[in-house]
Amino acid sequence: MKSFNELGHIALGTALRQLAAQVSKDAENTYAKFGFAIEPKWFPVFYVLASKGADSVVNIAKEINHSHVSVSKIVKEMKARDLIESYKSSDDSRVTLVALNDKAKAMVPKMEKQCDAIDTAMRELKDETGIDLWEAVSVVERHLRYRPISARVDGDSPDIKVVDYAPKYREAFKSLNVEWISKYWELEEPDFKALDDPEGYILNQSGVILIALDKGEPIGCCALIKQADDTFELAKMAVSPKAQGKGVGLLLGKSIVERAKLMGLKRLYLESNSVLKPAICLYEKIGFKPIKGASSPYARCDVQMELLFK
Repeated sequence: MKSFNELGHIALGTALRQLAAQVSKDAENTYAKFGFAIEPKWFPVFYVLASKGADSVVNIAKEINHSHVSVSKIVKEMKARDLIESYKSSDDSRVTLVALNDKAKAMVPKMEKQCDAIDTAMRELKDETGIDLWEAVSVVERHLRYRPISARVDGDSPDIKVVDYAPKYREAFKSLNVEWISKYWELEEPDFKALDDPEGYILNQSGVILIALDKGEPIGCCALIKQADDTFELAKMAVSPKAQGKGVGLLLGKSIVERAKLMGLKRLYLESNSVLKPAICLYEKIGFKPIKGASSPYARCDVQMELLFK
């Protein structure tokens, strides 16, 4: 057997715990350098309140992706340190809002200087290592959220599989869509917004992009674009002509619907065109029904459909 230090990926959990402990410990040194006298674990709550002013614990928890219990505990600790004040909302007396008090607001300039310095330090680390740590962590987290490592070690490795978007698929996502849209129409302004900046327009707005791979080569894609908290648009579905007839569209459709269920969505919406009869049949097959919706931003749209989840 190999020594423990030679295990590599197999010892990933241990390595991540050690890295997290190292970063957390060093955060205390960084905070001390700037005289930013808060506990590092309070930073997400402090930052949100510094950015937005008053807000409820529920909304803060949602924004920083923490549990309600965790945020409540942090708020209590910050109150005990005389950094937070709370009061009833003037719009709804049932809602309690929390905000930074004057003492905490006076610390915001120190926080801003610290954030700028850390950003510079991380850019330097990227130049040294060739790795953007934040991007790497974000991409891996997104890929493991709905398909964890335990689901990847069952020995099943089909030729065609569906994976979450990563930056290396940016050009494929765009080219696959440009190819099929250009076959029938011209690209429109909403197309460019999504295809030129998929991270900003889709992923950073809680959206999803799935990529179909055939032996590692991107051959199809689709996306969920946020419209409201519980309604997303199924959009940007495209399959390479050389992969048509392999069931890629159906695989993508089923995968994106399953992802929507896991996200707890109530409704999916899509727009299409009546000339795309195979696509419309596919949408009906995975549960979509035609509707008369609001005016579309796309000139090519003459079909609207929805899928409601119980």
